[in-house]
Amino acid sequence: MNQRIILVEDEEHLSRGLQFNFEADGYDVTVFDAGEGALQHLESDDEPDADLIILDVMLPGISGFETLKRIRESGRDIPVLLLTARGAETDIIHGLDLGADDYLTKPFALPVLQARVRTLLRRASRGDDAGPQLENFEIGDVTVLADRFELVRDGTTYPLTAKELGLLLLLYERRGSAVSRGEILQEVWDLHPDTKTRVVDTFVLRLRKHIEPDPSRPRHIHSVRSYGYRLEV
Repeated sequence: MNQRIILVEDEEHLSRGLQFNFEADGYDVTVFDAGEGALQHLESDDEPDADLIILDVMLPGISGFETLKRIRESGRDIPVLLLTARGAETDIIHGLDLGADDYLTKPFALPVLQARVRTLLRRASRGDDAGPQLENFEIGDVTVLADRFELVRDGTTYPLTAKELGLLLLLYERRGSAVSRGEILQEVWDLHPDTKTRVVDTFVLRLRKHIEPDPSRPRHIHSVRSYGYRLEV
């Protein structure tokens, strides 16, 4: 089955071009020109969930930011790539804080967007696009299948986004030691370590839901007050 992309973009010429190219890459693409339509699609029991959402920020009706907020409030962990002409750092940080997995500003080169999409969608080795084999590892009763971008707990498999896996890999490499928020921002999000954002904390909360028996009393991903996080396996 082809991987499914929801594209929310109100510039018709752009959405048509992106749809054409992504379908040529083998994806199933559903296009909406407003956030409301995408939300209705996601909430419908008759429609399959998407594997990735490409979401413009400047939309008629509710904004892309509000659309993203409602997606995350619904409990969906679908990877979201924000696509917009608004490139100010404050907008980027706001999108990440709301739960975006990646951010690309217009104008952009199509191959760059295609590469970002492949990274977000990659779940298993795909020939030349797969990159080097990643080592799998365990955190308590959880097995992280890094090469498949998945983790398994109590027989249930959960997909991981590229940023979620990157965060886990960094903490695992430094297991037993505290890792600062600044270092995480720099290594995983390629942001300046002094950037003021809650994106690290947001992603830790998401990971704890899958890893911790009781997320409110974490055994594995510990907070280090006023500094960062420490992983205990």
